[in-house]
Amino acid sequence: MTRDLAPGDVVAKIDDSGVIVHLGEDLPDEAGAEKVRAGTGEGREAYRRGLILALDQAVRRAFPTSRLWVEHSISLGYRCRLENAPDLSAEEIVRVLSENLRRVVNEDLPIEWVEVDGGEVPSSYDDLPPWREGRKPLMLNKLGDSCTFAMGPCVPRTRWLGTWELRPQRDSFVLRFPGSVSWPEIEPWHPRPKLSREFDMEEKHGARMRVRTVSELNARIEEDGGREVVVMSHFYQNYKLVGMVNVLERDFPDKRIVMIAGPSSSGKTTVARLLGTYLKAMGFGVLTVSIDDYFKNRTETPVDSGGKMDFECLEAIETDLFARDIRRLLAGEEIRIPTFDFPSGTRREGTETVSLGERDFLLIEGIHGLNDELTPGIDPSIKYKIYVSALTQLNIDRLTRMSTSDSRLLRRIVRDSPRRGYTAEETIGNWPMVRRGERKYIFPFQEKADVMFNSALPYELPVLKRYALPLLEEVTVGSSAYHTADRLLRLLDCVRTLNESLVPGFSLLREFIGGSAFEDGEDG
Repeated sequence: MTRDLAPGDVVAKIDDSGVIVHLGEDLPDEAGAEKVRAGTGEGREAYRRGLILALDQAVRRAFPTSRLWVEHSISLGYRCRLENAPDLSAEEIVRVLSENLRRVVNEDLPIEWVEVDGGEVPSSYDDLPPWREGRKPLMLNKLGDSCTFAMGPCVPRTRWLGTWELRPQRDSFVLRFPGSVSWPEIEPWHPRPKLSREFDMEEKHGARMRVRTVSELNARIEEDGGREVVVMSHFYQNYKLVGMVNVLERDFPDKRIVMIAGPSSSGKTTVARLLGTYLKAMGFGVLTVSIDDYFKNRTETPVDSGGKMDFECLEAIETDLFARDIRRLLAGEEIRIPTFDFPSGTRREGTETVSLGERDFLLIEGIHGLNDELTPGIDPSIKYKIYVSALTQLNIDRLTRMSTSDSRLLRRIVRDSPRRGYTAEETIGNWPMVRRGERKYIFPFQEKADVMFNSALPYELPVLKRYALPLLEEVTVGSSAYHTADRLLRLLDCVRTLNESLVPGFSLLREFIGGSAFEDGEDG
């Protein structure tokens, strides 16, 4: 295949298979390869992967005794830190790294996509998980002596990486890149102090538990089957829940509405039930209301720009009816909460009356809980807002972070199969629409939360693996979902399985794999 390559073309997709490949591959003319632009989903990820390798090269040149660690995602960037960092200010480190990264980009170095199938792993890859199931060949991305696990191919050469920014932070820095909407421009910086603080706490907790990477997690499972990791994970989450209960007890009745919000498959339903159980144990009453029961009938659901029904937007909710019912409850009146029937797409009138007692909290859970426009006419000061998300701190290796989106997608694939009858292909196909809704309707309100709760469990990948593998393997070559399914399979291939019998009945994970001590519920 003859290519007219430009820096905007970063990877190629084989038309009849949906397989994403490196542009350095020798593709036959009949393959019908389509070049993928950098601003698109897969092209954007290929750009970011290449940029991380280039930054690792810059670190190796500037600070040979330091090692780069890529941590969480923040404001269209990755928070990074240096292990064994030089005794310099964050500003000086960023200045030196920026100079070296610029040189790496300008040198137009090739980036390889290497398959390791029973062969020798490059010595530069110092983070290889000690165990692999071997269902798929190991794929690595390699730039000089920088090497990392490949969640997909990179751009073919460093000159493709023309747009980036390094921002110093107190003891780290952020590698920023363009987003899909603004490509090729980098959007203005939006600090997320509450989210950053939560990620920092979770990463310190992961280090204490010795589960920073898949390699470390596998070692912990080998030690005792993962028992200690499971127990420590839940002690830590319970500690966070007790902290919230103490605040609620202190501030009652000034704050008696508890809003629990978060993106899809974050575990909002179980968090609401756990929190409600703790409050009852403290002598309070609890009335839980799901925003989902106030969906408009499907025939009235707004449509997006592509003509598809937009279930994520606030306009899909009968906000006036919802706010009216909340006001009546606060006034001591009785109401009938409606029930939304998802199979038929209709909202039905409630059959039982409910009211709010003098010692009762009102727990409201749903994706729009942090948006005050959900409850027009209600004083925001009486709300206690909780943001729930799976803020995964597990890295695949030091340069490859586990995406929080991938973590939630695996949860949703596992849950949607038995509960909604969806195939993995269907769930993956719907995921971009869900993600667009989150970016528009949920993430902008994160910092309005009074507290953030991380629902991610360090041991969940080893448990989800048994459920997810057969579902992902049903996605065939040629499907538009194939690349995502293949990428997730390669990830799961590096994870040891953990016996699900160790998962407590009250665990958030039970919301997705079944067997919850609470009655089964849906988390959109």
